[in-house]
Amino acid sequence: MRNKWYALVAAAGLAASGTALAQGFDIVAGPTATSGARFTSAAFASVFGEPAADDHFHLAPIASVGWIAPHHTHDENLHHEVFLAGGGVRLLAPDGHWFASEELAATSTRTGALSSRFEFMTSGGWQDGHFIVMVRHISNGHIVGGSPNLGETMLLAGVKF
Repeated sequence: MRNKWYALVAAAGLAASGTALAQGFDIVAGPTATSGARFTSAAFASVFGEPAADDHFHLAPIASVGWIAPHHTHDENLHHEVFLAGGGVRLLAPDGHWFASEELAATSTRTGALSSRFEFMTSGGWQDGHFIVMVRHISNGHIVGGSPNLGETMLLAGVKF
């Protein structure tokens, strides 16, 4: 329980500091899978800078908080919910629709899928108006330690403000 409070306080601080510079905000949710096609749900909220529309690629800061529901299995320690808070950089294509982001995220607990306290969140997607869809993969890449590290791969859709 104590670890959840730390994660929530960190997430609130991250979100509060990110909104000062943010021009965009999104809320997305969808299914996530780990090795062996074990599915569950995930939801995220992000704040990010959106540069002026021109014919150039732009980098902007991004901060995210998220939640991954427990997988309904005790195999490989997947039966815990995970809260995440992360920050990084977002690359926006000149057309303003396509984007990619890389964030370093702190996790509230370790599981067989997310086996360290720090994970990489890699996302790529498309946005138009208030609609956003993305594919996100979260893993420590066996760089930060912890094993096994099955990772979580998700398809997320939602609204952008």
